[in-house]
Amino acid sequence: MNVNWITAYNRLFKIINTVGDCYYSGSAFIQLAQQVDDSIPNYNQYIQLRKQQGKSTSRKEFYWDIINKLEEPQKFQLFRLFIEALEQNAKDEIDGVRSVVFGGGSAVPTTIIPQNLWSSEKLNSSLKDIDKAIDAQQFNRAVTLAYTCLEGLYKAYVRENIPDQVNVTSLIPLSKLVKNDISAKLAAKGNFPQEIVNTLTTLTNGIANSRNSFSESHFDKDANKWLAMYARDLTNSIGRLLLHFV
Repeated sequence: MNVNWITAYNRLFKIINTVGDCYYSGSAFIQLAQQVDDSIPNYNQYIQLRKQQGKSTSRKEFYWDIINKLEEPQKFQLFRLFIEALEQNAKDEIDGVRSVVFGGGSAVPTTIIPQNLWSSEKLNSSLKDIDKAIDAQQFNRAVTLAYTCLEGLYKAYVRENIPDQVNVTSLIPLSKLVKNDISAKLAAKGNFPQEIVNTLTTLTNGIANSRNSFSESHFDKDANKWLAMYARDLTNSIGRLLLHFV
């Protein structure tokens, strides 16, 4: 599908140039773009470079220049990020952007739940996405990515080890299924620290509640950096534990 990126950008800019919840300053735009291309300089460096090159420093001009220089897959990824961040506050307008970029369908999620078993590589890739969001100070997004990563891990585990429960899709019930299955496996081998396995549901519940209260999907409040980093570390710990049993 050939995308008219100029049309897509013009529609996007109308949204992010409107004062309010959807407004993106120059630094905020660059921080989001750095998630798909970490070679982009920070805002001050970028503006200084444009001045040295005699280029316009107007937001509409340099936003487009950043997008236009991205590779095609990076353009899609950046627009996915904007769609996810803006659709709660500008649904009708963002649907117009989506129709140009994705033909009216839903944008493919930036973190895809795998259909097969997870591996260390897949977990590390998801953790890198969370780290990029934290580095770009997109703390709400980092919490959402942690939630999505756990969802993928649990669903993959259930598909492989408890196939008769694949209809379960909610995160907390999934964590309970996984906890009980791991407990049964360990109990068959002898004594084990049940309290450690029980933390699966406790930690998962904490991440789920944090996502529901602070994530970009709900916009109630802004998650702080400490929360995003803690959610990331908990996700890593849970993921490493599960990988011992898959």
